[in-house]
Amino acid sequence: MRKEDIIKELEKRKDTVLSFPNRGPWGDFKYRGNCSGWIPAYFIYKYQAGNVAEVFAGSGTTYDVCKDMGVAYTGIDLNPIPPRDGIISMDILDDSIELPDGFYNADMVFLHPPYPSIHDVRYANTMWKDTDGTRIFRDIQEMSWEEGMKCVNHAVFRAFNAMPAGAYEICLVGEIRSRGQYRSMMQNLVIPGILHQTFIKLQHNIVSGNRTYSGRSDYALTGHEIIAVIKKPSGYELAYVMPKKYSIDLRDCTMATWKDIVMSVVRNIQGEVTNEAVYAAIEGYKRAVNNVDWKAKVRQTLQFLEKSGLLHRMGTGKYTLTVA
Repeated sequence: MRKEDIIKELEKRKDTVLSFPNRGPWGDFKYRGNCSGWIPAYFIYKYQAGNVAEVFAGSGTTYDVCKDMGVAYTGIDLNPIPPRDGIISMDILDDSIELPDGFYNADMVFLHPPYPSIHDVRYANTMWKDTDGTRIFRDIQEMSWEEGMKCVNHAVFRAFNAMPAGAYEICLVGEIRSRGQYRSMMQNLVIPGILHQTFIKLQHNIVSGNRTYSGRSDYALTGHEIIAVIKKPSGYELAYVMPKKYSIDLRDCTMATWKDIVMSVVRNIQGEVTNEAVYAAIEGYKRAVNNVDWKAKVRQTLQFLEKSGLLHRMGTGKYTLTVA
């Protein structure tokens, strides 16, 4: 495709919602999970990139785009026999292997990683042949969600480490619903520099668009992906945000109010709600241990909840939830 025609199309895009129903003439449309070539083309145009590097090069979409736009390209992929001469077979998770030189002078690095734990998409031995029988175990697509996201973030770090100051790292990630669980890659994505901006990429002609969730009217089909644009501010600094999962019992939480705690307890008591039952559910937890008058506080809170109409008094020290 002519560079002038590509730019003419991209000049129409003015906001952060990117929609390209036509994937363009680049790459292989049969390669599962690959994105429209208009996505890397847009960011090459927007950030005036003259040197592009890519992790997870897949079917060669970005390679083809760069060729048409007259931009230098370096790509890597786990595939032992990459589909383009400009893509190098490499395991990004193996730190003993140095990244190709092209990453060190790239204005932009593009990453569209495999989405871990999607069970109906396969790369090793499906999109490409695992010739030595070991690469399937390094294929992020085959990993659990937790392990896969650690590896995605590892790849983001490695690419960022090589980039020169002022370069952009473009990460295209998805929202995943698998076996009844909804997970956001963006929420779990490491941001090793400055989060310059985020974009929404609308999805078109996807297999999951025909999916139905029987008996789950609270589910909606995912019609988008998210693009994080990370800018490297300096040559040395690695200032990153790494999501971490925390879990704490409400009864141990200093931020929770007594109203929060008592209402939670009342909702979870099986049987009659009495002062003693509420005491038993809170005793031994930090909020009780740290307050010598905690039982009085519980009684006071139950009385406030009754006055507000959330509880109904059934007798002395006995309550029930008010039916809405």
